[in-house]
Amino acid sequence: MVRNNVITVGEMAGNDYRMADVFRGFGIDFCCGGGQTIAQAAAQGGIAEEELWKALETAELKAKQPGSDLGVLAPELLIEHILNTHHKYVKDALPVIWQFGQKVAGHHGDTHPELIDLRAAILREAEDLLDHLEKEEQILFPAIKQLVAGEKDMPYVKGTVEAMMKEHSSSGESLEEWRRLTNDYEVSQGACNSYRFLFEKLREFDTDLRQHIHLENNILFPKALALAQEA
Repeated sequence: MVRNNVITVGEMAGNDYRMADVFRGFGIDFCCGGGQTIAQAAAQGGIAEEELWKALETAELKAKQPGSDLGVLAPELLIEHILNTHHKYVKDALPVIWQFGQKVAGHHGDTHPELIDLRAAILREAEDLLDHLEKEEQILFPAIKQLVAGEKDMPYVKGTVEAMMKEHSSSGESLEEWRRLTNDYEVSQGACNSYRFLFEKLREFDTDLRQHIHLENNILFPKALALAQEA
């Protein structure tokens, strides 16, 4: 591996899923925070830069698992993967999370007032994210497919991509708020099953949404912008 001091963690994760696994292990945000260089990411995470580079170099020596590198997919196939995997998951999971968020806040909000704030934070993100998915499904993804098909007159793609990335940043901030309000999804001792289920579901949702944003910010959107530039 050539140590590139300019390449961002988002670019590295997008080019090779093995690098994404390393960043995830160090707790480095490579989706919404994908614009950082290795040096910047190491400094922010309190990690020695040399340690991070060595971990990346070690990961590069591991064989790639067949079918695991989504970065090689054509844009239209990547869109189908995102729709069938991540968009579907969001639509299935959010109603469950909201139901249990209400239940747990109602039962435990008196002794744990942070759960009241969590309920409100869940609702805000649910409303914003579902609106975001609709814009991708109705506007951006069809436009990208038109670019792939050879359509030339698509001047709004760049602006739409930029708008979606800003909304991704907002979702990243929401996830950080969830983590703060739940103490990183740590369940209180003696918590009931509903309390535990909610926090486990929030953690699962957090993981999925970060992967979802990574695939769009670091893989799909650069491919789309390259197509738009050619057009």
